[in-house]
Amino acid sequence: MSSAAGEIRIGAELVSEPYLLDAAAANAYHDGIERPTRRRPPRGIHDDKDAARKAGFVAPIAGGEQTIAIVAQFLADNFGMRFVRGGRIEVALTRPVLFGDTLTSHAKIISVDPNANRAELQIHVDNQRGEQVLTGTALVRINDA
Repeated sequence: MSSAAGEIRIGAELVSEPYLLDAAAANAYHDGIERPTRRRPPRGIHDDKDAARKAGFVAPIAGGEQTIAIVAQFLADNFGMRFVRGGRIEVALTRPVLFGDTLTSHAKIISVDPNANRAELQIHVDNQRGEQVLTGTALVRINDA
């Protein structure tokens, strides 16, 4: 779906290309967030296989903010400035994202309010097992005005 205002209609659905959140992607994001190094916690479930296993995970898990960033980028890619300026998301992280998971973002327009210049979307992110790892809502402006 393009970001043309006329194409925002109730029931329209968007699906991203699959995104592989491998160890390199997770570590690059983690390192970028945790700089300066004084903020860096000791090794844990986000970057250490043994710590993750001790916590009950089969692999290290990505930081929740990285999953949120993936869906936010998906919305920015599809709605451009109508999301970046004046949009918002409200999400719940429902399952951990393991290194090696492949994530797919989804959005469905559930309401359009021309008087408020906004559309509401139901959003979620699935992993390759079909499990929802994030669910929530988003608002985007209908037009740039």
